[in-house]
Amino acid sequence: MTHTNMANKTAIVTGGSSGIGSAIVKRFVANGAQVISIDLKKPEVEIGSVHYFDCDLTNESEVSQVFKKISEKHPVIDVLCANAGIVPAWNRIVDTTFSDWKKVIDINVNALFLTIAQGAKLLKKGSGTIVVTGSINSIKGDPNIAAYVASKHAALGIIKSAALDLGRDGIRVNGVAPGPIATKALISRIENRLKTNGGSLDDYLAKIAGQTALGRIATEEEVINTIEFLAIELSSGITGQLISVDGGA
Repeated sequence: MTHTNMANKTAIVTGGSSGIGSAIVKRFVANGAQVISIDLKKPEVEIGSVHYFDCDLTNESEVSQVFKKISEKHPVIDVLCANAGIVPAWNRIVDTTFSDWKKVIDINVNALFLTIAQGAKLLKKGSGTIVVTGSINSIKGDPNIAAYVASKHAALGIIKSAALDLGRDGIRVNGVAPGPIATKALISRIENRLKTNGGSLDDYLAKIAGQTALGRIATEEEVINTIEFLAIELSSGITGQLISVDGGA
């Protein structure tokens, strides 16, 4: 579905090979943007007009090099969608290893910092936008994924600080907080948990839906709609904000 005209705009999307990132890429392409996707893995289906770059976003040298390569062809970009991230397996704090903790922080926090630090250099002053994929866990806790919650709280801090910093250059920084969204990744995690705890997937999803104001789970498309809104001029007066797309959870 196309909503806006993004012709003549250039956008970078991290984590663009799957999930929400892939949906962002497809939406921006459909709306006329030139899209660059950065991910550690290749997409299942490549879009011919998209430029794909392999990069470990936790590696400072690799991030610096990939943005240097991008700048050679696109010295100025309009949109930076910092979407890359991981959700760990559900575990209590006492069962979470330090190596697992560090992996989540490295990808969800350090890679986000490196992405913005390098990507902001290319953003068009006066109109550039950054949209970060946060989470409902940027503003609330969860007993099963402390590392993820900590990383997404950090993402919110980066959003608010970067907005104040880059605002002097006319660059806006916002985030979207999905959750819960019935993505393939979430369903897979729920199914793994149900193997241990029992119950059905439909009942579990119905329980989540029943806890929201709208009585349903928000959709991936609704998340993309919000990202798109924050990326374009329709949201020109908004910066430093994290918008929840959760059906009123």
